[in-house]
Amino acid sequence: MSKTVHKTLARNKKSIGFLFVFLLVSAHIFAQKFTAQVSKNKLAVGEVFQLTFTINASASNFKAPNLTDYDVYSGPNQSTSMQIINGNMSQSISLSYLLSPKKEGKFTIGAASIVVSGTKLESNSIVIEVKGSAQQSGGTSSNSNKSNPPTNTQGQYSSANSDDDLFIKTFVSKKSCYLGEQIVVTQKVYSRLNLRGFQNYKMPVFNGFWSQNEDNRNKQIQLQTENLDGIQYYVAEFTKSYLFPQRSGSLTLEPMEVDCIVRQRSSKQPQNIFDQFFGGGYEDKVVKAKSKPVTIDVKALPEAGKPANFNGAVGNFSLKTELSKEKVVANQSVNLKLSITGKGNIKLTDAPKINFPEGFETFEPKVNENYSEGGSFSGTKTYDYLIIPRQAGDFTIKDLGFSYFDPEKKSYVTVPAPEFNINVSPDPNAVNNEAQVYSPKNTIEEKQNDIRYLKSGDLNLKPNDELFFSSWKHYLLLALPVLAFIGFIGVSKNISKRNSDVVAVKGRKAAKLAKKHLTAAEKFKNSNNKDAFYHEVFVALNGYVGDKLNIPVADLNKQNIETHLLNKQVSTETIKKLLDTLNDCEVARYAPAAVTAEINTVYNNTAQLIETIENEARS
Repeated sequence: MSKTVHKTLARNKKSIGFLFVFLLVSAHIFAQKFTAQVSKNKLAVGEVFQLTFTINASASNFKAPNLTDYDVYSGPNQSTSMQIINGNMSQSISLSYLLSPKKEGKFTIGAASIVVSGTKLESNSIVIEVKGSAQQSGGTSSNSNKSNPPTNTQGQYSSANSDDDLFIKTFVSKKSCYLGEQIVVTQKVYSRLNLRGFQNYKMPVFNGFWSQNEDNRNKQIQLQTENLDGIQYYVAEFTKSYLFPQRSGSLTLEPMEVDCIVRQRSSKQPQNIFDQFFGGGYEDKVVKAKSKPVTIDVKALPEAGKPANFNGAVGNFSLKTELSKEKVVANQSVNLKLSITGKGNIKLTDAPKINFPEGFETFEPKVNENYSEGGSFSGTKTYDYLIIPRQAGDFTIKDLGFSYFDPEKKSYVTVPAPEFNINVSPDPNAVNNEAQVYSPKNTIEEKQNDIRYLKSGDLNLKPNDELFFSSWKHYLLLALPVLAFIGFIGVSKNISKRNSDVVAVKGRKAAKLAKKHLTAAEKFKNSNNKDAFYHEVFVALNGYVGDKLNIPVADLNKQNIETHLLNKQVSTETIKKLLDTLNDCEVARYAPAAVTAEINTVYNNTAQLIETIENEARS
């Protein structure tokens, strides 16, 4: 019996050792990566592109795929790269070809093979789409001289940008889902250019969805490398959103737009040797990138088998219930907690409806939420009910189960919950059921914020029938803006009408203009400048009479002045004083020595004369 046990242990040790060696070898083999990539997978006939095979370990016996559909300009060209990160050294070997397609169509570059540590590895295959033909420089076709490949190639051998060099791709976890089912949407920027930054983000609008964006406040966008359809790109994961459709049907995710700043070789020649030495041959350029809209097919939740307590939860959840105590005195509180945990639209779920026993006083539950974002939106939502039993006895709280729809199973799931039995004992401090007799008011101590006695007797209340609204004061205030506006319109029309009569306006402003000239004459009077003084007085009177009586300058003579003033009912004495003053001003301008009147007297008489004519003409 003992020998049998020893033999069994020996066999087990050999098996374990063999398994350990097998795992080490397998881990070593699976750690090796043999990949294929191209500089472009959409090109024209005769256009040159690069095919590269990369292995990150020492290898031998490389066998290239069938390349008969292409002109081979060079290859295989071998290169080795090595890097040391945190003391760990890694190396990779690359074998590259310069190829040119011979004809149009869709071609598949098959898998190449290589041997690593005695194990044969195969690369991935790549699909190439060839359309049209590429015109080479100098009018020479690409296959005319295989020893000299064309210099005007595309892809990584050209500075021109195409839509394949920089774009945004929207990834969705699923394009067909149920109402309320979680969808993870990731926006990634793919670039084969030298990305320097982003600006002017225009995030997509998720109409028809409740969305929760991943918190990126402390997250820095990192560039990774990714092989997409056989082409190596720099990839920046821009945003990740968790969507929950709120209606069934076909819903569209709007595109995302962003301005990408890329550094490219400048088309301008460097102006001096310093520009060449310090990289002056490069410039930053803004390239707009926009994703394509994505359509999601949202199915309605099935009606068959829907539980009565279903409240719209979709996902995968568990339920935990907890009662703070099962024995309590009446009028003391008890806490009932229901915790829902899982992934899905947990944030949109409502509080479960619980039928508490009669005599239990309850309040709206206190909700505590704790969510996490890690590939999917999940967390825990806890409902804390405060319960106060008001009566003594034995009670049962039941039907606490929680129902949700599981999109993976395509059916409803009900999570059961245990029943809770509560024993409520009588409250020893409660008053008897007999009628209570209160002491008179004057024997009860009044305290602030306590319940006061209702006032009895005559309260001296008066009816208040005069309400402000619907009263005459109310309507008057409403009418005042309208009346003020009508008055403003009337005054404006009157002013416009008065100003439209040019003759009347000149007549009204005649005295004001004359007084301005008299003000100037007063300055010359004070400086004893008689010539300038009489000139201003003459201009003041002559201009006043012409504007007041509407007499043109050519017709402004003594006879016309006298005639018009008589028609204005101005007295002959005032007319004589006016004409004499005008005559003195004319004489003073040409024969100053002949004037004997004092200039003070002339100034005062002129001012008085204008005022007298204004009064007499107005009356």
